[in-house]
Amino acid sequence: MSYFLKSAQIALQNIRANPLHTLLSTLGIIIGVASLVGILALGDGLEEAGRNQLSKTTSVQSFTVTSNSRTERNGISVAIQNRPKITYEQARELEAMFQERAVTEYVSLRTIEATVEDSVLGLYLHGSMENAMELLPDPVLSSGRFFSADDISSMNRVMLVNEAFAKTFPDSAREVLGRVVTLGEHDYEVIGTLEVDLDGPRALIPITAFDEKGTAYPALTMKVYNVENIPAIKEETSVWLDENFEKGAEAFSLLSDDYWVEQLSEGILLFKLIMGAITGISVLVGGIGIMNVLLISVTERTKEIGIRKATGAKKKDIVLQFMAESVTISMVGSVMGWAIGMAGVLAFVPIVNRFVSIEFGVVINPLSILIILILAIVIGVTFGTYPAWRASQLDPIDAIRHE
Repeated sequence: MSYFLKSAQIALQNIRANPLHTLLSTLGIIIGVASLVGILALGDGLEEAGRNQLSKTTSVQSFTVTSNSRTERNGISVAIQNRPKITYEQARELEAMFQERAVTEYVSLRTIEATVEDSVLGLYLHGSMENAMELLPDPVLSSGRFFSADDISSMNRVMLVNEAFAKTFPDSAREVLGRVVTLGEHDYEVIGTLEVDLDGPRALIPITAFDEKGTAYPALTMKVYNVENIPAIKEETSVWLDENFEKGAEAFSLLSDDYWVEQLSEGILLFKLIMGAITGISVLVGGIGIMNVLLISVTERTKEIGIRKATGAKKKDIVLQFMAESVTISMVGSVMGWAIGMAGVLAFVPIVNRFVSIEFGVVINPLSILIILILAIVIGVTFGTYPAWRASQLDPIDAIRHE
């Protein structure tokens, strides 16, 4: 290792001694790495912007787990008598399992009569956990607040209403927050209004209050952060169902937009592969440039190589020296390319955002830096092998005589 580091120091000295020569020889790798950095940063940024738009406008990142209510017997659909049910505690267990990769929401819906100041109104009543805010499209709240985890665990009788329901209140011009809505035997205080567009009069209450008698069958909805993870999380959920229910996953339906998930995943992969292939050509050209400069270096330093071999240097010492120089030059070019690529992307993105309605930014992924480092080493080793081998094969006597 010490010999390799010493060879790297010699390479840096050669770079400082011939900066213009080194810059021209590494220009290809600089441009290639700069392009790669730009594609990775912009690609990750576009992917993030695309996911944000998908999460706001579609359900492609979500899937739902519901227990089957009916089955087929002799060609006839009949109700299942002992229908399995995912409890609130089990929903929290799944939430803990997937909190790093998905938002878990335990939600149910039914139509019900509500009483507001002696007026009987109909509405769609939702029961949910506090995570419902992350599943609803933006903007969510127009006033007030959403219920919290404490509201859920304490079974607080609080409610959020949408504008369609608020307009049906007697004297609807009055302030909605703080008003009381009676559902069955219990009163609920309105703590927030929803700006999100939901068809018809609707209200949300904590799922624990919604299902306090244990007679509802809420569905489990998961919104996955990365759409590619949906198949894996569905499989893990299926295994969990097998472990926790007598009839296992067969008693449940796991519903998702598998086709669109597959298409989106393939589209993202295709983009990265095509852009990576185009960038790879630039990197390849850069590697050839490094090989050329090393071949010239071998010619220029033939006498030096002969003297070293005559004084006891072995073939592997010569090979290691030129390999170290190759990797060093490659890493210097890669670092310069990374800096230029990031500067170019940071200058490019604000200009693009002026002309498009969907904003996207630069995503600096630590993995990208690792890729650049590995790429520099691979290029250095690959394109430095032949010049190093050629240098090691020189005859010491002929090399010393070389002018």
